[in-house]
Amino acid sequence: MGRYYAGRRAQRYNARWYTFNEKTLGEALAMIDMTALRGISQQLGRSPRVLDVACGTGILLSRLLKQIPGVVAYGVDASEDMLMQARAALMDQPHVHLECVRVGEGPTADLPFVREIFDLITCTNVLHDMPHPAVTLSGLRRLLAPGGQLVLEDFARRVRPFPWTIFEWLLRQIEGNPVHAYTLSEAQSLCTQAELSLAEGRAFKVDWFWRAWVVRAYRTTHESGPVRI
Repeated sequence: MGRYYAGRRAQRYNARWYTFNEKTLGEALAMIDMTALRGISQQLGRSPRVLDVACGTGILLSRLLKQIPGVVAYGVDASEDMLMQARAALMDQPHVHLECVRVGEGPTADLPFVREIFDLITCTNVLHDMPHPAVTLSGLRRLLAPGGQLVLEDFARRVRPFPWTIFEWLLRQIEGNPVHAYTLSEAQSLCTQAELSLAEGRAFKVDWFWRAWVVRAYRTTHESGPVRI
């Protein structure tokens, strides 16, 4: 986790990144197959289960719950300061569970959940911080139920003549850890490496400076071997 997401910077995050979040999280929400998510209750006789990885201050979860009330939602983030804001924003949602956990590279991305449990996993504006993203995405795949969807979004690397190398270096100084942004095609390739089935992806413009992309992919098969549910 970068130092940017702690202390006063975390407290000011929503205000400072309001325009950026409005656009990027709006695109992520639009990419979710809401019809499939709403159909879980009728098809399987239970509420849809959702996980937001690097949930930050809870903006995406809050908006998703407005569209599909009754979802059992989980959010994880490595910053306790960001989660404090999420807890305040979601305090009236009894089916939301938030935990301070750092996503990693274990069999289930180092997250404390059983395999094949989530119908939707969202992961927004964090791929650039992952040291080995294909390995982490493979771990998230194992948390998806068969047919479950993963929606991945992040800012995109700019191409020449934009001086991206210099900008990426500045980001590393601000966040305090290595940063590597990906293009849409690179993000789709990472999903393929993680054995996710690609459904849709698109690039979009956030503002005059930022570019971004969003991808939806699916878990299409069961994990081999015994699985605890």
